[in-house]
Amino acid sequence: MLKKFLKSIVIVAIISIFILSGNIMITLAVSQSDLDDINGKINDTEDKIDDVEKKLSSTMEQIRSLNAEIAEYENDIEDLDGQIDEVNTKIATAENDLKQAEEDYNEQENMLRSRLVAMYKSGNTTYLDVLLSSKNIVDFINRYYYVAEIAECDQSLMQQIETNRLQIEETKKLLETSKEQIEFLRKSKEDTANSLKNSQTVKQSYVDQLNDEEKALQEELDQFERDKKEIQEELERIARQNNSGVVAGKPSEAGYIFPVQGLNIYNINVRSYPSYPGHTGVDININVKGRNVLAVKDGTVITSTALRNSNGTYRSYGEYVVIDHHDGTMTLYAHMSPGTRTVSVGDEVVQGQILGIVGTTGNSTGLHLHFEVRINGKCVNPIPYLQ
Repeated sequence: MLKKFLKSIVIVAIISIFILSGNIMITLAVSQSDLDDINGKINDTEDKIDDVEKKLSSTMEQIRSLNAEIAEYENDIEDLDGQIDEVNTKIATAENDLKQAEEDYNEQENMLRSRLVAMYKSGNTTYLDVLLSSKNIVDFINRYYYVAEIAECDQSLMQQIETNRLQIEETKKLLETSKEQIEFLRKSKEDTANSLKNSQTVKQSYVDQLNDEEKALQEELDQFERDKKEIQEELERIARQNNSGVVAGKPSEAGYIFPVQGLNIYNINVRSYPSYPGHTGVDININVKGRNVLAVKDGTVITSTALRNSNGTYRSYGEYVVIDHHDGTMTLYAHMSPGTRTVSVGDEVVQGQILGIVGTTGNSTGLHLHFEVRINGKCVNPIPYLQ
């Protein structure tokens, strides 16, 4: 569109110049040399237009890459905040344990000192003296058991004191390590925050180079990023509170079917992840209208909605559905056709159930299904789940 428009302007301008300069008369045919001259100027201008378009395309690509970089930094900061909170909790617990262990240690040490003082005040009397001073065999047996119990208590007390002493040493080491870890995490967060700020500054410098039409497009992309971040936070919250919970490690990739009826993984043009910076899923391209979108596995519908602008037009994911599979994984199906979603929030779905029809609503340039797999609310490579 831009090239055709500029080309037309150039042709009109060049012909006008020839007319005004007397090189061409309206009533006469243009000479071959004049035509060659005009074509040469047009070709030069087309090359310049191509250069401009490449620069603009490159600028948009840079912005898209920076968007992905910014989103990654924001996720890293969120993860670091979680780790910092976890270590702070560990430190608080360790400090409480240390305080209790020190109190127990002091109490036991005071008991042992009191025992030693009592033994000192009683003179040089030994356990053997106590036994030999028995009046009879019954008194001897009674004294024997008393002595044995006292000796056992003394031994147990000393063992408790030693155990608490070791616990105090271990807890102090844990505290020292945890405090070093917290400093490392805080430094990492500070570095990541600086990188985020630098990326945002660089992005703004690129945005400032865009024309009005491109800025409008960029605002759509920025809105998409904001929507994705909001959706991720919501899905993470749901993952924490639902039965799926927050799982450690990676759930099984087995047991999934393809999300578009009649198609398979070879209908995904780009089978690398991400297919471009910031892309959070895979795009399944469709040549025929009316293809059904299928649930890849049993689960519960946690989102079934349409993202729209204030003027009613679709944005971002457009018509989309999210299913929680209760093993830590969620799947997202986006850009479905208007009014074709067949499920609602809370519905229990079975594998292969129709969720809607493939469309191109929202931030989409053609008929396709955008499909995501998320673990604990965060996107992962969906390709292994579709093999």
